[in-house]
Amino acid sequence: MELLTERLVLRDFLPGDWPAVFAYQSLPAYLEHYGQLPPSSDDVRLFVEMLHGWAQEVPRTKYQLAITLGGAVIGTCGVRKDAPDRLDAEWGCELAPAYWGHGYAREASQAIITFGFETLRLQRIWAQTSPANDRAVRLAEQLGFRRLSPGLYEATYPGTRGMT
Repeated sequence: MELLTERLVLRDFLPGDWPAVFAYQSLPAYLEHYGQLPPSSDDVRLFVEMLHGWAQEVPRTKYQLAITLGGAVIGTCGVRKDAPDRLDAEWGCELAPAYWGHGYAREASQAIITFGFETLRLQRIWAQTSPANDRAVRLAEQLGFRRLSPGLYEATYPGTRGMT
């Protein structure tokens, strides 16, 4: 699967993408709001293999795509349903710190959220983040998510009411 934006290509992960993900997931700036130690290369390899596996599932419920710029993986963005018949999904996005502040996370997120609402026919997309993660909170707000409680946000398909 592939989604194109003005500057980015969002595509399914390939097993060989793990070194790029490992490079940014090991950085202190990336880890700041996760409260955990840097991952091992094996951890990240398994993570990327899991994302690659999600793309092979039938029916597919999880669309966690690699964000690429000029062919290089700079992050991941996606919507993930718990089951095929669900009309809601969780949204998540992460970006290598070197690419923060350039609008890439917003651009990628707008593409995957539009895909979720228009192609998957989702009625609600929700997100969780640390309330202290100012960048993630700002991104959710810029994307039109409304705050339900500290760290919990939702966006609903235009013309529908939020589902709780």
